Amino acid sequence: MWHRAGICVTRPKSRIMGGMATPPARPAPKKRTLYDILGVARDANAIDIGIAYKARLEALNRNPAADPNEVNLLHEAYHVLCMPNERAAYDAKLITMAEKAAAREAAQNPDLVLEPDEEDAPPAWKRPPVLAAGALVLAFLGWWAVRPAPKPAPAIVAQRELRPPEETRPAVVAAPAPAELVAKSAEALFTELAPSTARIVAYDVSGRAVGLGSGVVIGTGSVITNCHVATAGGSLTVKVGAEQFSASVEVADEEYDLCRLSVMGLTAPAVVIGSAETLKTGQKVYAIGSPQGLELTISDGIVSGMRNLPQGRVIQTTAPISPGSSGGPLFDAFGRLVGIMTFQHRTGQNLNFAVPADWIANIRSRSAVNPLTEAMQRSMAPN
Repeated sequence: MWHRAGICVTRPKSRIMGGMATPPARPAPKKRTLYDILGVARDANAIDIGIAYKARLEALNRNPAADPNEVNLLHEAYHVLCMPNERAAYDAKLITMAEKAAAREAAQNPDLVLEPDEEDAPPAWKRPPVLAAGALVLAFLGWWAVRPAPKPAPAIVAQRELRPPEETRPAVVAAPAPAELVAKSAEALFTELAPSTARIVAYDVSGRAVGLGSGVVIGTGSVITNCHVATAGGSLTVKVGAEQFSASVEVADEEYDLCRLSVMGLTAPAVVIGSAETLKTGQKVYAIGSPQGLELTISDGIVSGMRNLPQGRVIQTTAPISPGSSGGPLFDAFGRLVGIMTFQHRTGQNLNFAVPADWIANIRSRSAVNPLTEAMQRSMAPN
C-alpha cells in the first residue's frame, strides 16, 4: 500500500500470462459533478459560484454552436450550489456515493491487494520475481520459510477523500433542453409558486406601515425583494402563506435595487432561479405579487424587449403590475424565476420592467450610483 498525504491507495494484481502482465482495465469515462460544470472548487463561496456561472453563461451565449443542454446543466449547477441547504444535501450525496462505491469496489474486486508503503516496508515484504527454474523456486521457498519476521507496518488511518471515485460519481440529472420543456398553465404555475411568494411590509419607528411590496423565497430563511421596498422603514415583516415573520436586511445592493432578507423560521420552498439570458421577445411570462396589498395576485404578459442600462440589461414586459408588486417574482412559462419586478413607466401603457434574476448571485452591499428609474428615464429621453 502506498499512502500520500494520508490517503490510502490500492493497486490491482497483475495476471501473469505467457510471461506478460495483463494491464488493469481502463477506468470508465469521468462523469462531471456540479462543481465541474461550473468550473469551481469544492470550497468555492457563493460569490465565486456566481462569477463562474455568469462567465460560463456568457461564453455559451457567444458560441452559436454551444449545446443547449449545457446551458441547462449550468442553470442546474448554479441553482443547487448557490443555495446552502441544497448544496449541503448535494455534498452529502457525493460523500454517500463515495462510501458506497468504495464498499462495492472492495466486494466486486477480490484481486485487489494492499501492498506496504515503499518507504516503511522491509525488503522481505517485496514479492520476488517469478522464476522459471524449479530449483530456484525451491530455493526461494526455503529462504521464505526462514526469513526474519517483517516488522509491522505503521498503522495508517485512512482519510476518506470526500470526492467520490471518478467512475462512481453521481450523474448530474440534466434539466431538459428548452425544446423538451413543457410550458405549464397559469393555474399549475400559481399552485406551484404561490407558496414561495411573499408579501412584505415596512414600518417606521412608531409601527406605522410606510412601505408595501412583494418578494420571493430563494432559500431557507432567505427572501429577495427590491431595496426601495426593504429600506422604506425601520422594521420589516414577511408574510408567506398564512405565516408572518420578522425580517432584516442581510445584503442591500441599491445599484441593482435588490435586497436579500434574512427571515428567521421561514421554511417555504425556494424557487428555481433561471436566467433572463434565455428570454426571447414575445415569450410568455407571469408575475405574482401583492399589487395594492392584494396578496398572491397573478398576471401574465409577454417579454416586450430587453433594455440596456448602465447596470446591464433589464426585462421589459406587459405583465400588469401596480404599487405593491415591486420585489415580486417574474416567472417564465416553465416556472423558473427570470426576473424581479422593479418599476413601471406610469405615463405609458404596459411599460413594466424587471431586473434579471441573474443579478441575484452578484449582489453586494453598495449604494446606488445610477438609480434604475433615473437610468431608464435617461435612456428613453429623445436625443
